[in-house]
Amino acid sequence: MRVAIVENSPLAPVGLLGTALERRGARLEVLPGPGLAVHREALDGADFLVSLGSPKAVYDGDDWIRWQVGYLAAAVAAGRPVLGICFGAQLLAAAIGGNVEPTGTLHAGWGEIEAGAGADPAWRGPWLRWHGDHVRLPPQAEVLARAGDTVQAFAIRRAVGLQFHPEAHGGCIANWIGMTPPERLRGVDTAAELALTQAREASHAPAREALLDEVLRRCGVALPAPA
Repeated sequence: MRVAIVENSPLAPVGLLGTALERRGARLEVLPGPGLAVHREALDGADFLVSLGSPKAVYDGDDWIRWQVGYLAAAVAAGRPVLGICFGAQLLAAAIGGNVEPTGTLHAGWGEIEAGAGADPAWRGPWLRWHGDHVRLPPQAEVLARAGDTVQAFAIRRAVGLQFHPEAHGGCIANWIGMTPPERLRGVDTAAELALTQAREASHAPAREALLDEVLRRCGVALPAPA
């Protein structure tokens, strides 16, 4: 199975998710979000689309952002399987008619996430969050998980959006800490969050696999976990 990984920033690689997908037999093709339009043929030929994070905001309105929103809208309408993570989830929300807005604060670090009513327990945290924007969804989208007043996971047709970061490893967090202005990190114990992320690369693996199982089920993608 060919999986197109849209890397919207070098600071947000596919990380642990890529490793998990490859263990299940997926063939990954990493494509750059900026300039994605020139890779239309590779996108069209993929069996599964994954759009990743970025320091950018959907409402920045760059040409490549608008192009990707339009492409995702067509993909969802065609019933193609799509996964968006953080910025990728916000692109997906915009593609289905939702809005993306600043939260007013940076949500950074591991925290509890509650599964929505009737949703699979795999959505429940703790999961790593690192975002300053959040989504407001159209009525036809299903909310799968929340943290406070922010949507953390949603689904529509064969598409799933995750606001949190199951893919992030310690190297990701180190980069995000380094690029974030110190005033935005007030109250965040960055050393503790980095250490926890590093420890959970291994200890949280069963939760990540259960989440991936549920994401793939929702997307209708047949990539069973290795025995």
